[in-house]
Amino acid sequence: MTNKIKNLFSLEGRVAIVTGGDGRLGIEHAKALSVAGATVYSFDTVRSDALAKVATHIDVDITEPEQIARAVSQVIKDSGRIDILVNNAVIDPPLPKEGEAGWEAYPEFPQAQWEKEISVGLSGAQYSLQAVAPIMIKQKKGSVIQISSTSGITAPNHSKYPAGRFKSAAYPTVKTGLLGLTRAWASYFSAVGAPDVRVNALCLGAVNFKEITPELLEKLKGRNMLGRPASPDEYHGALVFLASDASAFMTAQTLIMDGGQTTW
Repeated sequence: MTNKIKNLFSLEGRVAIVTGGDGRLGIEHAKALSVAGATVYSFDTVRSDALAKVATHIDVDITEPEQIARAVSQVIKDSGRIDILVNNAVIDPPLPKEGEAGWEAYPEFPQAQWEKEISVGLSGAQYSLQAVAPIMIKQKKGSVIQISSTSGITAPNHSKYPAGRFKSAAYPTVKTGLLGLTRAWASYFSAVGAPDVRVNALCLGAVNFKEITPELLEKLKGRNMLGRPASPDEYHGALVFLASDASAFMTAQTLIMDGGQTTW
């Protein structure tokens, strides 16, 4: 029984793609998949040294379907299959320092920034799915994980930010859109005879990368039942669960891991 349970969570022999895999959270996703046994590729426009021993970086702008198609072809050439897609890439600018521009009031929010955030976070997820779908359908098996957020369920709480600063309206729009995209694609795979190509969303709460100001960290303590943001590695288990056979009977669903925040 012990080995059977361990095998449920094993990703040995599987191939995974993480979009935005060279970003802070993407690196954590790649680490989790790699430790579980997967061969991991990162599709990103930046390169992180922290990913060097964890995943293979492929330079990809996921707002360009042609670039995704070329990168997917490279993965197939190198590894022969694609079992896991983690749609993680997102534009989420940090809170600007005093005197810096950014986080404008919604009537003044720049059109270019809106379009960039939607293009990367939502359109990029769609394009990535379109590229891997034929492969997973042919295999008749696969797991797609959409990295959403509590912002996909509840509204931004602007009171925790300095006066005159507002979390981008595009961010919760992207994260909410990913939940709809999850259900749509799961239904599609079922309709075309590939129900074991599963699509689920993982809604994450705040993550403490040790860059949160003491003032903001204090405000975050009251945001959930655990009284703190998550450490980056606390999402590893949930990601491996969704990627592995441990969640084989789960599709079109949203797994919320937020310390109880959205229950209040």
